[in-house]
Amino acid sequence: MDRAGEEAELLAPPATGALLADRRFAALWLNQALGQTAQYALLFTLLLVVLDLTGSSIHTTLLVLSFILPSVLLGMPVAVLLDRWRKENVLLVANVVRAMACLFFLFFHSHVWIIYGVNLVFAAASQFFNPAVVSLIPALVPKSRLINANTLYNFTLMSAQFVGIVFLTPVVLKSADEEGMFILGAAFFAVAAGLTFFLHPGDQARREARWEGPLFGGIPEDFRASWRALRGDLASVVAMVQLTLSSALVLLFAILIPRYMKDTLAVAADNAAFVFAPTGVGAILGLRLLPWFVQRIGKERVVTVGLAGIGLCLVALALVEPLAALLEGTGVLDPEGVGGLGLLVTLTMFFAFPLGLTYALINAPAQTVLHERAPAEMRGRIFTTQVVSANFFSLLPLLLVGAITDLVGISLVLIFIALAVSVAGGLNVKVARRSGRSAASDVSARTISLQAQDGVAPSVDIDTKEEAKLE
Repeated sequence: MDRAGEEAELLAPPATGALLADRRFAALWLNQALGQTAQYALLFTLLLVVLDLTGSSIHTTLLVLSFILPSVLLGMPVAVLLDRWRKENVLLVANVVRAMACLFFLFFHSHVWIIYGVNLVFAAASQFFNPAVVSLIPALVPKSRLINANTLYNFTLMSAQFVGIVFLTPVVLKSADEEGMFILGAAFFAVAAGLTFFLHPGDQARREARWEGPLFGGIPEDFRASWRALRGDLASVVAMVQLTLSSALVLLFAILIPRYMKDTLAVAADNAAFVFAPTGVGAILGLRLLPWFVQRIGKERVVTVGLAGIGLCLVALALVEPLAALLEGTGVLDPEGVGGLGLLVTLTMFFAFPLGLTYALINAPAQTVLHERAPAEMRGRIFTTQVVSANFFSLLPLLLVGAITDLVGISLVLIFIALAVSVAGGLNVKVARRSGRSAASDVSARTISLQAQDGVAPSVDIDTKEEAKLE
């Protein structure tokens, strides 16, 4: 079998039943599903609440900044501590803190500055939660099923975004207002906290394999060690950049979609979940079709196609008004659109589907590479570093995008982002060619080597320390 075929086979949709037959992995999966669904639903709800309170894109930008600032400020200690603490305990505390934050939102959601403050705490807990989930996966499944478990993780992440934003938020807001969403979010996090007890081991003797040094000692040195390991593996660097870009795009979209609804479509912002529902459908379908794409064109080209597709879709969304006028003038489409939705909304939904599909082509291949190559004792640092990098490099665009949107309009901002994504796609092609990434990122390649001062230490395979902690 050729390399593309092997990659496609390894990235095939997971044997979900076999994975979920393990009680501990099933508990982790449910923890992820509940936690991430509630997280995205709450963030979207808060965006709508803040927009309703202020009517300003600048304030929605401040909300998103309050979510990512803890990642930037706490990134180094969180990254190192995740590799020193028992990750199931991290999940428990993170879920309890987020449940309590939901209760604060419930009582103080009419005060925008209190929302920002509580969101900082909520974000700090989430900063621990997501990397802990990703880092636990290799400790709970055998190496032969690691890719399957990783694919299920990405599929669940996409589904959580789709369900949380498209279904849960509008249904709850229309039936119980934002108060109902905050209560439901607290319930989701409470159930997720309870599920973490199923991750606790039954063998006390093996439970003792844990960090034995000073808990807060040597944090900068350990963090620098993870960066040295990453720099020494070009395939991991490229994967990290791709994941960072995809995460930054999600943050930008979260800010811009409510403004797009009001300025371009003249539709209430709380209908955004319905209008952009095809994005979630496309993302889920794209993830399921990923093996087919990899088999046809290879993993390194899949990401390039994804970036190109995102750029084209953003341009189409930016030009939806002149496109609608052109189609209406030529009589190609009914001005009422499909089902009486209106031509602008119909075209937006049409372009939203390939936007989600092509976005899915970026995230899954990149995380597969990084997940395969990360040593067991560095997983917390490496995956937290990815989140921190995404948030850090998003800071300047996020600080400016609200003001720029107020100044030049949403359409030009979307075109600027499309140009930036296109440049990233071109750089991806160049780097892939120079590095020979097709061979370097083969999933059967060796893991990242640990760099020592005088040489290279043997690489760590899988399941060693984390498995000992859990079993």
